[in-house]
Amino acid sequence: MKSSVRVILASLTIIVFAAGVLIIFWKQELKYSLPTPVPYNYQSVAIGEKITLPASLQKDQAYFIHFYSAECPCSRFNARHIQSLIRSYQDSIAFIIVVRTSQDKTKALKLFGSDLQVLIDNHEDIAKACGVYSTPQAAIIDKNGNLFYRGNYNRSRYCTTRASNFAELSLVALLNDQPLPTFGILATQSYGCELSPAETAELEFF
Repeated sequence: MKSSVRVILASLTIIVFAAGVLIIFWKQELKYSLPTPVPYNYQSVAIGEKITLPASLQKDQAYFIHFYSAECPCSRFNARHIQSLIRSYQDSIAFIIVVRTSQDKTKALKLFGSDLQVLIDNHEDIAKACGVYSTPQAAIIDKNGNLFYRGNYNRSRYCTTRASNFAELSLVALLNDQPLPTFGILATQSYGCELSPAETAELEFF
């Protein structure tokens, strides 16, 4: 009888442990290999469309906008890639970090540099204007205020596949007055984390 109880308890322990491992794997890895669910009220924004940016931003200026969330594992995984892009291209284009909360702003300034502009987009005005609904995402705006690129950074969540550095290749094309490269759905179908709920009483930019 006692041996049967021990077997049952051991089996339950193994099941609970296996379930815990599966939950962690789902939360940290598997769910981010699937496309981010499209919000029911999502309005698509076409490449070449005029983008309404915050009035605080300079006109006639090209922008590389990075949508960041400190709580998103995917945002954390590609942070080193963003840092590399900033170091390589900050003299050629203005980088803007867009977050949802003041806590994210503090973390972004520490991570990417205190001299960068970090905008709190608590009502998703900037995200909606660019057609973004997940993080991490990039939006490149040309000097005429038109959307040049919006999408993923890489087919790999760690941004280690240089041939599919979609955002960087698009940025290079813009800086060289070349047309946007053709990437396919891997660049444009959003992967990562849904935009997090906004805090209340945050600073607005519109």
